[in-house]
Amino acid sequence: MNTVPAGYGWNWVLSGFALFRKSPAMWAFLSLSYIMLMQLLGMIPVFGWFAATVLIPPFSASFMIASRELDQGRKLRVDLLFAGFRSNLPALLRQGGIYLASGLAILGLSALVDGSLLLQLMVIGTKPPPEAFEEGRLAAAALLAAALYLPVLAAFWFAPALSTWRQLPAMQALFYSFFAALRNWRAFLAYGLALMMLSLVCSFVLFVLALLVRGLLGNGSQNAFVLVMLPVMLTYVPTLFASFYASYRDVFPEPGPEAAAPGAADAP
Repeated sequence: MNTVPAGYGWNWVLSGFALFRKSPAMWAFLSLSYIMLMQLLGMIPVFGWFAATVLIPPFSASFMIASRELDQGRKLRVDLLFAGFRSNLPALLRQGGIYLASGLAILGLSALVDGSLLLQLMVIGTKPPPEAFEEGRLAAAALLAAALYLPVLAAFWFAPALSTWRQLPAMQALFYSFFAALRNWRAFLAYGLALMMLSLVCSFVLFVLALLVRGLLGNGSQNAFVLVMLPVMLTYVPTLFASFYASYRDVFPEPGPEAAAPGAADAP
């Protein structure tokens, strides 16, 4: 387990984009397929949200494996979307169960602030009444949930990869992931700032393109805006997924001479 300088956080985003550029079409296909699968599961009341949450670690492992394939000079394949289901799946599903329990506990605590409005929104899809926004109860509950989620995020950040590649049991992987993230908080702070900057850039690009589309198509611009948003989203999401791998590669380098050198994916 390495403790890396703060500058590595920015480098993880650059590495993620470099990996995306190696196979943009296949990255877009894999990311869109994952999003659609999650959306389909989410259409099933209650159970769909539970199932989608439990399956997050196996799919996270899949995108880690896909990123390493590219990083080591191999090609992306369609079957890599489910690669995480073929390596230490019991540990990954246990992580998913713990992730679900953690999410429910956080939403349960947020219910003390907003009377379970956020919980109902996330699990059942019930829209909060307008007064919940006006009174600020929903915003307060969301802020509390976000603060409580940070240590959970740290515990799960590296855990799928640790269970997949190092065959660690679920709890041990979560333990190592949490303390690895804690030791590298400076890099993660820089990483968060880099993602905020990337989000702002993507939002600006969307805004400019939306203005151009509106000017060209007038009243018919609504459907065209979706077409404009899609390529931006399918650049941002794969870059984000690949940046997860870049962080793992630097904090948990593979032993032996065959390990990928830190920053190898940064080259354009």
